Amino acid sequence: MTDSINMPDWAYGVRRLVVFSGAGISTDSGIPDFRGPNGAWIKDPEARHRNTYQAFMVDPDLRAAYWRSRYESEAWTAVPNVGHHAVASLLDSGIDTTVITQNTDGLHQRGGMPEDRVIELHGTMLVTECVGCGHRLPTTEVLARIEAGEAVPPCALCGGILKTASTMFGQTMSPEVFSRATEAVTGCDLILAVGTSLVIEPAASLCATAVQAGANLVIVNLGDTPYDSIATEIIREPLGEALPRIVEDLRRGGSGTRPVDGDDTEAEPAGETRVRPSLLLRAQERTARLHARTAELERLSAWCSGPGARAHLVWGPAGIGKTRLALELADRVKGGWEVQFLAPGAELPESAQPSLVIIDDAETRVEQVFRAVSEASERSAVRLLLLARTPDGWWDELRSESATDEELAPPVPAPSGQADAVREATADYAAALSAVGITASLPDEVSRVATAEVAPLPGEQQTTVLAGLLGLSGRTVDELVRQELGYLHRSAREHGLSLSTDAVRAAAVTALLCGAADEQAALAVLGHVAALSDEGVRLRAARWLCEVYPPNSSSYWAESLPEPLNEELIATGVSPVFLVGMFTETTPDQERRALVVLARAASTRPALQKRLTELLSVLPGVSPAAVDAALRGGHPAPLADALVSLARNAALPADLLEAVPPGTTALGEFPVLLAASLVEAYEHRARSYPDTALPWLTGMQAEYAERLLDLGRIKEGLVIAQSAVENAERLVDRPDHRARAAAALHRGQQLATESDEINGDPSRGRDKA
Repeated sequence: MTDSINMPDWAYGVRRLVVFSGAGISTDSGIPDFRGPNGAWIKDPEARHRNTYQAFMVDPDLRAAYWRSRYESEAWTAVPNVGHHAVASLLDSGIDTTVITQNTDGLHQRGGMPEDRVIELHGTMLVTECVGCGHRLPTTEVLARIEAGEAVPPCALCGGILKTASTMFGQTMSPEVFSRATEAVTGCDLILAVGTSLVIEPAASLCATAVQAGANLVIVNLGDTPYDSIATEIIREPLGEALPRIVEDLRRGGSGTRPVDGDDTEAEPAGETRVRPSLLLRAQERTARLHARTAELERLSAWCSGPGARAHLVWGPAGIGKTRLALELADRVKGGWEVQFLAPGAELPESAQPSLVIIDDAETRVEQVFRAVSEASERSAVRLLLLARTPDGWWDELRSESATDEELAPPVPAPSGQADAVREATADYAAALSAVGITASLPDEVSRVATAEVAPLPGEQQTTVLAGLLGLSGRTVDELVRQELGYLHRSAREHGLSLSTDAVRAAAVTALLCGAADEQAALAVLGHVAALSDEGVRLRAARWLCEVYPPNSSSYWAESLPEPLNEELIATGVSPVFLVGMFTETTPDQERRALVVLARAASTRPALQKRLTELLSVLPGVSPAAVDAALRGGHPAPLADALVSLARNAALPADLLEAVPPGTTALGEFPVLLAASLVEAYEHRARSYPDTALPWLTGMQAEYAERLLDLGRIKEGLVIAQSAVENAERLVDRPDHRARAAAALHRGQQLATESDEINGDPSRGRDKA
């Protein structure tokens, strides 16, 4: 018997179940699969490509081989196995069970599943139909004729071609059947994908459809699948062993009670404390004294009081001390100046006094920065200090005599200087911990170890020091994240929330990623966390998070972007399933903010880059927001990589290309790949409908050429531009298309000439022109 303590969470409370089966469920019945170690397509990789519907219709020899393979098929002697019977046994469990199968062998029905509970995506081999007249008959009657000596039996009514009522490669799946399957998966609580490699589309996409609708996906397959990343659980066991156990779990889960999250004492992190040590790392706390920034402070003070630039950007990586430097500058000028950290979305304050306005995370607030820089240039009494991790992709347009910038270097590159900084930080953090009632480890020992291990950035130094004083071992950031989770866990309980650590983490990560304009938006976006399905519990959770992450403007949750420690919490808390669930609940503003936060964190965490790629592949509808976040969020590279992967593997709409401004290179190959796919689609359509499709093709070819030229791919751009010109000449009544194609060609020729001249062959350049 299965011990309920060891039962998976997904087995509880399932009311609607879909079993999505592939060839692997029938291998124990003696029917070989296709992609397993002994599969037909592994032994003969070309078999799939030869046996297409189109080849079947024109090649008599292929039809003879087809019917011989049908006659010799193991399916006629196969009997249902333990997997088929286990699935059928759920009929009396109270769980509404539907089987969607890619198999054509009929073993689910013979194993006890009623016909109306089985959806055969690829038809059945038990029935034969005439391609000509549509006559249907049992396949056994055709096999009897083969046994009597007919190699390729024709239709007895019209003499037409017979084939089994199963879908071959090259045939279209029945829309009615696929619609039934889609309806089943969008209404289920759990989808079990058993014995399928999930590579045949669109059948396999039903798994993503189910997850998007809120179902758990459990994959039972010996090999990897493309949908492993969004699975709740993956079981690498033989189906004959796994399915009976899963069925037993589902039966028990339907009649039993899920353990209360809060009773899971093991999930509560060690080292829990009523205080929140991680807050000591915030620049605003000024826990450690500022070390070796005298020159930078003098330079920024002179900028504030001088007649030059009204806006100045200080940029550098996370942890280098930008915010702390700005706070110290604010202290210096406060006597006769008003100082304000500008909240997201806010306008420059009106004041008769000189004002220092600071915008942190500037690269993620580009529209606000543009407005503020423009306004500051007209107001002599305003100095605008911008802080960012990078100037790439957004600052070039602003840089001028009145908008300057500098890269902030590590404060003390010498090893001896680092040792001094670590000793000072150790003393400062030990005193701060003592002030909140935490006994620190031996400061001298911590200082010695930290000096040997720490990187030169102040943020990394102080993180290492704090972890050492708290007695934490292992990877410093991991241990501090555990400390943070300990605090969050206790504070949630104090708000009447009995949640597991996983649920606490999911709620906190949702808040950090999405923000919320008001309580209703907070309640909506938390709806994807399973433990918060009850509306009253969700309301308590929203108010708890409002206290944990208090707003600094009119928002419900904090609008400022997470600091590195919270970004690490995000990195440990997001999975494909989490992201798919969350992005089905977000508002457009929350969606864009979440993508900005993920991209910023992914720039230093490769695992999050993978998550972004998986998110867009499963939810391509997020791609417009991803384009916007890449262009305006300050960290385009992770989103650009995800969009490039999407463009290589999916058909995307033309209006997505329109969202990428001409000349933009921040998204890499994405606009080129998208334009290329659209040109291919229009070329295909133009062969059948030249009058209507040719203008669209010509315009997109010109677009494609321009995008290639943007990336410096001049030769390719010229070829496409020339094709656009040739097509445009056929559009007598469309001068606009002719002009656009000609402009693309002219630009390509100019770039080619310049390239030749740069490479030392000016005469060749003039010849081309």
